[in-house]
Amino acid sequence: MLTLTVNDTTHQVDVEPETPLLWVLRDTLGLTGTKYGCGIEQCGACTVLIRGAPFRSCGLTVGEVAGKQIQTIEGLSADNTHPVQQAWITEQVPQCGYCQSG
Repeated sequence: MLTLTVNDTTHQVDVEPETPLLWVLRDTLGLTGTKYGCGIEQCGACTVLIRGAPFRSCGLTVGEVAGKQIQTIEGLSADNTHPVQQAWITEQVPQCGYCQSG
């Protein structure tokens, strides 16, 4: 069991320490705002904040971040009033678009 603090909530997760943080956020905790883009830490679609600094969650294991503060886009504002969340809602954004061509 590993302890993760995500968006100011503590979670006990029963996953292997080598599991990518991205998949624990999405599949175990149901926080789907963090997106899968490339899987090689290049596109930025999976970016989260760890202790306030941006990191690509596809390249971090849960073992590396256990006990650290993790923030996803869902944690910016519980009622979706943060300007970033509002922009995503208004524009019906599937993901940030950084990795999308065009």
